[in-house]
Order: sequence, then structure tokens, then C-alpha cells
Amino acid sequence: MLSKMNSSVPVAQCWYLRRHVPEGRRRREAGGVVHCTCRYCQRPIRSRDGGRWDLADGFDLDAIATAGRTSHFCVIDTLDEMVIARYPLPHEADDELIAERLAEICEKHGIEEDDGVLEVRLVQSQGALKLVH
Repeated sequence: MLSKMNSSVPVAQCWYLRRHVPEGRRRREAGGVVHCTCRYCQRPIRSRDGGRWDLADGFDLDAIATAGRTSHFCVIDTLDEMVIARYPLPHEADDELIAERLAEICEKHGIEEDDGVLEVRLVQSQGALKLVH
């Protein structure tokens, strides 16, 4: 498929950096999500915390977390912006069990050796999404 790419079309800087940069007017929703346009690719982007901007028409893990009924860990490939694994937690999980499961997941996926490419996020049943490693 790469042989059919149009080489005369420039690739936006955010494609290389894997980071969108907001530009122009921002619009905030009632749930706290901020919408804007990317400075480089001119596509609609969104942010929940003001730190990380994702494409507005892409997969929104945070939105799914707010609708979720069970707690679980997600292992996310930050380069491809994909969930590569999901590990459910029992309803009665305490901090000790959560820490134990986190250590198992980090060991299984080699989180320490991957130079920050993989992230483990805890999606709690109340809808809160936390980066835990």
C-alpha cells in the first residue's frame, strides 16, 4: 500500500511528533472536554485534562470509562494510540490487590524496558481514568 502513496502531499508535523498542538478558538463541553483545531494538521482535536490532545474523531478511552460499570487496567501503546490489553478487576478490589495486579501487568508487558511507549491506565468503575504507570 505504501507504493500508492502520493509523495507530493506533505505530512503534518504532528504525524512525526505524535503530538497535536491546539490553535485558535477553544470550546468547552459541560463534561470538561475541550475542543479545538490542531495547529499542524488542521483536524479537530480534544482534551480532557488540557495536557494531552487527541483527534476528536478517534477512539476516546476516557468517554468509555465514564460509561463503564467495572474497573479494569488498560495497557496502551502510546505510539499507535491503541489499547493492546485489558485486565478486569473484581468489584471488591482494594489498594493492595490493585498494586499487585499492576506489578503483574508491568512485568508481563515489560513496561520498565519500553522507554515510555506503553502505559498502564486504571479505569475505575466511577469513570475516573488514571495513568498508573
